[in-house]
Amino acid sequence: TIHNPTYIETEHGNKLLTGGWWGIARKIHYTADLVMALSWGLIAGFDSFIPYFYVTFFTAVLIHRVGRDHVHCKKKYGSDFDEYCRQVPYVFIPFIF
Repeated sequence: TIHNPTYIETEHGNKLLTGGWWGIARKIHYTADLVMALSWGLIAGFDSFIPYFYVTFFTAVLIHRVGRDHVHCKKKYGSDFDEYCRQVPYVFIPFIF
């Protein structure tokens, strides 16, 4: 449970979280998914690319999805989404991307 979460109240009445994990990066849950996918490849070693196909494919899918989400949210929330992106500037990895 989050006590006293910070958020932006949009014109639609929705709330965009700017605190907790979602204050660190907008898609921090995708980062956890990518780390899990990478670890599955790492435990298989480096003899073949096959174990890394999943993380490579998954990364491409998630980057594409983030782009689509960004366009959708910008259209839906307008300037509220701009403010959200200003407050939570990173998508996956804080201070990097």
